[in-house]
This record gives sequence, structure tokens and C-alpha cells, in this order.
Amino acid sequence: MVLKMEVVLPNGDIIETSPAPKHAAGPDLNQIFIGSEGTLGIITKAQMRIYDMPEERRFRGFLFQDMHGAFEASRELLQKFKPSVMRLYDEAETSSLIKKIVGVERKGAFMNVAIEGCKEMVEVEEKILLDTFKKYGAEDLGSEYGEKWWKEKITFFYPGHMMDLPQMFGTMDTIAPYGKIEEIYWAMKEAIETNFPQAKFIAHFSHWYEWGAMVYDRFIVEGKDVPKDPVEALRLHQAIWTCGVRAALAHGGVVNDHHGVGIKLGRLMKEQYGPAMQVFEGLKKQLDPNGIMNPFKLGL
Repeated sequence: MVLKMEVVLPNGDIIETSPAPKHAAGPDLNQIFIGSEGTLGIITKAQMRIYDMPEERRFRGFLFQDMHGAFEASRELLQKFKPSVMRLYDEAETSSLIKKIVGVERKGAFMNVAIEGCKEMVEVEEKILLDTFKKYGAEDLGSEYGEKWWKEKITFFYPGHMMDLPQMFGTMDTIAPYGKIEEIYWAMKEAIETNFPQAKFIAHFSHWYEWGAMVYDRFIVEGKDVPKDPVEALRLHQAIWTCGVRAALAHGGVVNDHHGVGIKLGRLMKEQYGPAMQVFEGLKKQLDPNGIMNPFKLGL
């Protein structure tokens, strides 16, 4: 979405990242600063890509009997076109949040898909969607559940629906190619629920690409199982996080997809990048030798 930016460097120089969104005149400076979490400079202006409002928007709900079929169906679909919304919920989240808010009271993994654009294209894409998902045994639930999801998409975060105290919870997210993402999901679920029996693991998959997908996963510990001592509670919270992220890394994922690394997960960046971490450290040392820009974020 970002075409170019104005950035103030730690030495006070003001730069523009690029005169054009794509070029071969050296590395893309946009990508050096996007995701750097303020460790290399301060973004003061940004030029963003915008789109017309779609002429047509349609929703479709599906129920998959197993996660593998959902991944295979989605992978094939993304080779043909990219829907504007794809949300796949595992069985645990389908039987809790989706049941409560959308009203799906069926066993399986729920997926909501939205396609939008000019009407003629939407009609073609809807046919491709239905034909593709049918091959993988998805039950077409029609548009009702998809439209309900769209109308209630913010309700997921309202009090009474979102996790809340005295529960302990954390939202991790990682991303990987299709050949790894299903493996990562099961590895994280097993690692957390085996090492921490008091924790429940739920997940959905909200960002999809032609090459892979991300898992937006959470652990939840009910209030009765949360240590009363705050130090012990924090120790448990950090231990579950570390267990989950390391399971993702061990199976081909990354420390984080889009929530950010910050200080909390910075210690795991070297575990992800290994010798490649010297590239980040070199940029930091060159641009910010005095360490005044968000020190310790991203493990820098």
C-alpha cells in the first residue's frame, strides 16, 4: 500500500525513499523503513495507494470438515484470483466465537470469503470460487453467514466477546508458504497445549497470498488457572509466548507477521535470522550510531 515516504534520519537529514514505487536502481528503500518500528528513522510523510469503492461486493460462507482441505482449496483459488476477504477459523474458534457471533452451530472449520469489484468480474470469480471449493468438499453455506460476519466483524472485539480479565491471553501471529503453514498450526497447538495443559489454543487464518498464508493464533488461560502472584503470572505468560513462537520458528514460520516485534519478541529475532541479523545490526549502527531511535526494539 505504501508508494513512497519521507523519513527523518537520526542525524537530522530528511530523505524521500523513492521517486517511483518500483525500480531496479538499488534496493527498495521503502522496505528498509516499513516494519523497522522506528529504529532507523521517523516517518513524517507517506504516499499510499488507494482504490475506488467496488461496484459489487458478495460474501460466501463455507464449512470445511478438515483444515487440510481448506488449505488445499485456498491455495488453488489464490492461483486464479485473490478475494478481498478470506478468513478460515479452526474448529476451536468456529465452535466458540463464530458460533456465538455469526451463528454457525456446526462442527468443522468455517471460512468466510468476500469478492468485490466490477459486477462482471465478481460473477466470474464467484463461479470459480464455488467450483474450486466444491472440489475439496466444502459445504456452501450461502451468503447469509458471510454477510453476518461482515456486519459483526467489529463485534468480535467488544466486551463480552473478546478475551478479558481475569483471563490470561496472548495473540501471536506468523506466516509461511503453503508447504509449511498447516504444519506450523499443528506444531504450535501441540506445543502450547502439551506444555501448558491449562491453556487453550485457537486460531484463524486471515491473510492469504498466492504463495502462502498467515495464522492468527491465540492462547487463553481461564482466570482460575492464572497464578495469583503477578510475577508468576508474568513468567507463565512469557513462557507460553516463547513456546509458541519457537514452535513456529522451528517449522518454518517467522517471529511475527503484522502485530509487530517490539521489545517483547526482540530477543527471538536472532533465532529467526541467524547470520542475516548482521544486516539489520549494520543498518542500525550506520544510521543510528548513538542508539537514540527506539533502542532494543526488534532486538537492536
